[in-house]
Amino acid sequence: MHTTRLMLASLTALALAIPAAAQEKSRTKTFEGDNVSASETVTVNKDTGTAMRDREVTNLNTGNTASSSAVRQRTETGSTVGIVQTSPQGRTRSAEGERTRTENGSTFTRTATGRGGETYGLSGSRSRDGQGNSAASQSITNSGGETLASRNRTTTRTDGQVSRNVTRTRAEGFNPPRARGKRPRG
Repeated sequence: MHTTRLMLASLTALALAIPAAAQEKSRTKTFEGDNVSASETVTVNKDTGTAMRDREVTNLNTGNTASSSAVRQRTETGSTVGIVQTSPQGRTRSAEGERTRTENGSTFTRTATGRGGETYGLSGSRSRDGQGNSAASQSITNSGGETLASRNRTTTRTDGQVSRNVTRTRAEGFNPPRARGKRPRG
């Protein structure tokens, strides 16, 4: 009986301590090289659904610094995100938007402002049907609502065969930058 009470008291203390331990956690990574110094701090709070990332890179030869900051907030239907990047010349670009979960996938909408002050609308969706079939689409529009680039993909599976179809469009003269760190997609 005494052991049971002691175990119950220990388990209760542990259960009460878990939420305190699950609060905000931070991790910082640094790099010091011959020509560059860099740091990244990631802070996550699972209780509030917030994740923040701050990066800073300095060229040790010139003293020029580039930085970026991103915040993601979990919502009832998905998440919101805000990103700000500053170049070594002090020019800033930013993006903010929302991802919404749907029954079979997700959608996102985002507004981006380039370093030259131009504004773009970004949107997309992804879906799966549970049978191995999927679809995804993305588009970029300018401030006038004209589509500058789009990409649509469908993947279907029938009788053990996989069929993938990708279509792209791009307005003449528009060359969207590739996302760094991501593999090229066909």
